[in-house]
Amino acid sequence: MQGGGYKAAVAARREKAGKMIRRTVTMTLASVCLGLAAAGFFAVGANAATRPNFVVIQTDDQPLNEFDGRFRDLYDNWRLIMPNTVRLLRDKGVTFSQYVTPFPLCAPSRASLLSGRYAQNHGVVRIGGARGGWAAFRDNPIGSENMPVALQRAGYFTAHYGKFINFYGGSDDTAESTVPPGWNRWVTDATDNSTREFYGYRQNIDGEVTDRLGWPYYDQQGGRDPEGCPWLGVQICNYHSDSMSMQAEDQIRRSGDQPFYIQVDYHTPHGDSRPPIGPEPAIRHYDTAIRTPGPRPRGFNERDFSDKPKFLRDADTAAPLTGNEIIQLDNEYRKSVEALRSVDDGVGQIIRALRETGKLANTYVIYTSDNGFFTGQHRISRGKLLPYEPALRVPMVIRGPGIKARTRSYEVVANQDVAPTVLKLAGARSGLSIDGRSMQPFWLDPKKRSRRPILLSSYQGATRLIPGDYPEEPVVVTGQSRKGAGISVRSPDQNYIGIRLGPYKYIEYESGDIELYVLRDDPAELDNRAGDPRYRRVIRYLDAELEELRGCWGQSCRNWAPPWPEPPG
Repeated sequence: MQGGGYKAAVAARREKAGKMIRRTVTMTLASVCLGLAAAGFFAVGANAATRPNFVVIQTDDQPLNEFDGRFRDLYDNWRLIMPNTVRLLRDKGVTFSQYVTPFPLCAPSRASLLSGRYAQNHGVVRIGGARGGWAAFRDNPIGSENMPVALQRAGYFTAHYGKFINFYGGSDDTAESTVPPGWNRWVTDATDNSTREFYGYRQNIDGEVTDRLGWPYYDQQGGRDPEGCPWLGVQICNYHSDSMSMQAEDQIRRSGDQPFYIQVDYHTPHGDSRPPIGPEPAIRHYDTAIRTPGPRPRGFNERDFSDKPKFLRDADTAAPLTGNEIIQLDNEYRKSVEALRSVDDGVGQIIRALRETGKLANTYVIYTSDNGFFTGQHRISRGKLLPYEPALRVPMVIRGPGIKARTRSYEVVANQDVAPTVLKLAGARSGLSIDGRSMQPFWLDPKKRSRRPILLSSYQGATRLIPGDYPEEPVVVTGQSRKGAGISVRSPDQNYIGIRLGPYKYIEYESGDIELYVLRDDPAELDNRAGDPRYRRVIRYLDAELEELRGCWGQSCRNWAPPWPEPPG
């Protein structure tokens, strides 16, 4: 490193330390004032005191086994991957253990969380193009009427940090300067490549597009932060997750009496768009999980493929994972674990800021991911999209007022339920119909159950499966592989619809294949019951309910199904 640059870095670090000391003094005084206010020495508006705050933390492609699992450190100790998230959120709140992302793909899933609608009703059904990503979000009604818009209208301060939605901005050169409606503070990746770059990314900060952010000697450091990050500060340190955490923390510390909604969207554990393949950990966590063995969940490199759909059991494409593929899987898993440790540090910072500002008791903190990810189950080494549990299931934990510690609900809920939950708690109303429902009744009474079905879907080509889906376009059966191509490389695209109801998951593919799993008895989905004549009555029931659901809108998406037939003995 050049001498002048090093001196400048040291000076910056000292200045940062001074600012931290001054901030600590300021926060101490603020805490005293908050305590006096709570005791009645200062008049505080009743509305501001009673309306809750919200912090939504969303990761990218985080499977369940990378949430509350453990890794083996360099000293052979087994440690929680995310100790802050487990102890400060999961153990202090409610876990929805059957939470699903019904359209397991980044842009459709994120649009559902923000709108409270299924993809068939919000219009974002692909990553990019006219019907995907930023273009579809912007051009559909949900672009101007969604959860943050309704919260802002109800008097909330709204702030977003991190990834927004795919193709918000061009690949690198055409950055996006638009700030979508509904946000008071906007710190968001300004190019599509930036949503997959942990270093050297560009951002839109309240409409102004930045140059590449981070350490000025970034290229001389091999693309990693210098030692001492993140505490050298966001102007010096480059690592994306740390920057988002520190800015969200600062926003909380600067908040006044106005209730707030803050959404932090981390890239992690999505892979970087540049080599090496896989997630890029912060420098302080690099190689800390190198001794951790790769996970071997049930269904890993599945032996018997005879009951799977034709596109999976095709002789040209259904080869078991090779030794090299398994080695790559294990390496990516370890990097995911290491990268998630910085997210966990951020969770700790956010909770600490809420506590030190006196806002924790009146804040709902929601932690989830946009979709899961395959890590070898059903011979699929990477990707999502298919309707199997590793792609659909992600963490969902909520801490906040009225939620008892260590609560667990087994009710099936989904990401279209996040917006109605937040809006109801905030006393705000959406200007559009909503397909989801509040999750609050299920943490107030964890034993409560319903018969509301969940619609599962994915259609990367025009489809007849969803009523009215661009009928003028030719229907294309997607996912047909080239001769000799290995599907174990990634999850193939397929048009399908399905239903998750009671103990069952039932899927209909555009190709004509069907799948039926009794998840209560077969959570790894190893035994497709669709060809078993004993399940004909169950299939007739599920097919009829799916027919009702695939064109649902608003209340009809929430209607209860009649009692389901029990699986045959």
